[in-house]
Amino acid sequence: MVQTAHRWSRRLRVLWLLAVCAALPAWPAVNRRTPVVVAVEKALPTVVNIGTEKLIKVQHADPLQQFRGQMLDEFFHQFFQQQMQPEYRLSHSLGSGVIIDPLGYILTNFHVIERASKIQVTLADGRAFPAAFLAGDPVNDIALVKIEAPAPLTAVEFATDEDTLLGETVITLGNPFGLGHSVTVGVLSAKDREARYGGKVLYKDILQTDAAVNPGSSGGPLLNLDGQLIGLNVAIYQEAQNIGFAVPIKRMRELLAQWLAPRLLKKATLGFEVAAPNGKLVVTQVAPDRPLPRGAVAKGDEIVAVNRNPVATLLDYERALLPLRPTHYAPIGVVHGGQTNEVVAQLLALPKPDGVRLAQDRLGLDLKPFAEIKGSATLARQGIAIAAVTAGGVAARAGLMPGLIVTRINGRDVATLDDVGVALEPVHAGAPVTLVLVSLREQQGALIAQSAQASLKAE
Repeated sequence: MVQTAHRWSRRLRVLWLLAVCAALPAWPAVNRRTPVVVAVEKALPTVVNIGTEKLIKVQHADPLQQFRGQMLDEFFHQFFQQQMQPEYRLSHSLGSGVIIDPLGYILTNFHVIERASKIQVTLADGRAFPAAFLAGDPVNDIALVKIEAPAPLTAVEFATDEDTLLGETVITLGNPFGLGHSVTVGVLSAKDREARYGGKVLYKDILQTDAAVNPGSSGGPLLNLDGQLIGLNVAIYQEAQNIGFAVPIKRMRELLAQWLAPRLLKKATLGFEVAAPNGKLVVTQVAPDRPLPRGAVAKGDEIVAVNRNPVATLLDYERALLPLRPTHYAPIGVVHGGQTNEVVAQLLALPKPDGVRLAQDRLGLDLKPFAEIKGSATLARQGIAIAAVTAGGVAARAGLMPGLIVTRINGRDVATLDDVGVALEPVHAGAPVTLVLVSLREQQGALIAQSAQASLKAE
């Protein structure tokens, strides 16, 4: 009887607890869409996978090296160099990139696309497009490529310069190891790390983060919690954990302002040149032979709008001109004498740069088409031949000789003298010039090619 009473007592207590719980208000649902989730949703469509195809030379090991002494080492080295023809194979690599303009302009690392014979970009939705290399900077490890998509793409939003907080939450997006898009989160660990190249300190503004930057994430964006681009992932520190680096947005703006200039990108001009020496967009030069209304644009005028949209920076100005093609017109807002006027300017194509003259003036090289070399048809390469080297010139001092073939200049393939002109036109005196060279020698009736790289400074 007592046990029965205890059982009923326990049942009553359980029923009472259930009734109390039922009467309590429902526990509020947790908001899982954190600021990180919102930022990722905003920026993920702008992140792309970049696949490249490169032709690399296969290095053969000497099979008898361990069995000989030092006296015969040089003889055997020369023997194997003569007997073993170089072999090449296709190498494939993966990296990441970020769309910076709806027209298909994409930033990535220079090392991702360096010497690539084929570049393919895969968007977040799985669509794939071939990409063309436009410009690159090996020191900053940044490159610009472009795809032709049938419709405008989602582009990343740029943060303002210097808008970073030490310790703030940052996000890296990329495609590590080709496994698909991935997200890592960390904090901004440092803002002004040094970048060294060739033993010299080049920059003191590199961003450091502890958000994991895996090899395939190279070229992907570093974002703040607003989903804005604050840096481009460029490197990981192999000897430590959770240390990655990124080029800050300010330097990306500076490079893009050079690369997207109509004179360089489209080989065209509106009839005047613009710069931003003191933060304002100022006309620095006006072509005397352009059909602009007299007095409409003068040196020193300020540019404030393109297509009736305000522009505040040089990059804003050049991005506003991206949809424009040669022969197209655009209304330009110009401040002259304190008064704002609208000038309708036409984008006209520039004459092709003279590759022969630029090679002579900048490098001291006399170039001619590779096809003019005797027997070159048997070799599946393209390039421009060095016919002569100016005595005492920069090329001569670097050891370049007639007979070498130039295949790339500053990361750009050169198959014609027009290509040489395009590659050398933006190079000013003292600027670095990287040449990829091929030397040819005849062996047993066949031409054998060996590749090398030379770094010069333009005159």
